[in-house]
Amino acid sequence: MFNLAEILTLIIGLLLALVFIDGIRRSLRGRASSLKVDLIDSEEIERSDFEQEWLNGYDEKDNFEIPEESSNEITEEFEEIDISQSSSLVRQLLIINLSSGKENIFSYDSIASLLRGYPFSFDERGYFSVTDGDDHLLFNILNGKNPGTFLEGTSTSDIAFVFDPLSVLSPVEVFDLMYEISQAISESFNADLLDENRNVLTKQMLVHMRQEAQEFQRQKLAIVS
Repeated sequence: MFNLAEILTLIIGLLLALVFIDGIRRSLRGRASSLKVDLIDSEEIERSDFEQEWLNGYDEKDNFEIPEESSNEITEEFEEIDISQSSSLVRQLLIINLSSGKENIFSYDSIASLLRGYPFSFDERGYFSVTDGDDHLLFNILNGKNPGTFLEGTSTSDIAFVFDPLSVLSPVEVFDLMYEISQAISESFNADLLDENRNVLTKQMLVHMRQEAQEFQRQKLAIVS
């Protein structure tokens, strides 16, 4: 049988062991959390810098606002709510790049000829804007290299499709259209489809981008309801 002193010693020993183990566990958890934050921050910074490159020089209000006039399919609830200003939605561009091994293959004339089957306009600042039947902006097509425009006969081997899901009421439909057009141009010019980081656009990445568009659409419906 243990006497009182031995029992107290055992209890104190167990408590100290538990405190030591808990300290180690908290330390490991803190390191894991720190590593996770660092990884997330790096990815967000890389994406943010890439997107800002396309936004520099363009007026966000002119290019990405929700149209003031709604179509017949838009309900009065959508008209009364400024979705683009909702604090629950963070602006995020969806980008598809096209790259050709041939220099100066993309120009105003070559792209305009392939867009004839779709409503589009050519902005005075030098890029294409694909629109809907009511001339509302859906997405832009830019020169993928400096100066980023097709002014004064500029041609290039790279172009970028840039879509802001907050600028439309049906992001999924617009994303599908953007992919459809980018795929058609890719096949016509034998150009590679790339993601925003200029990696090959895989089926998995395409699904991921479409899911992002679906999430924006879901959030918009949630705000309205």
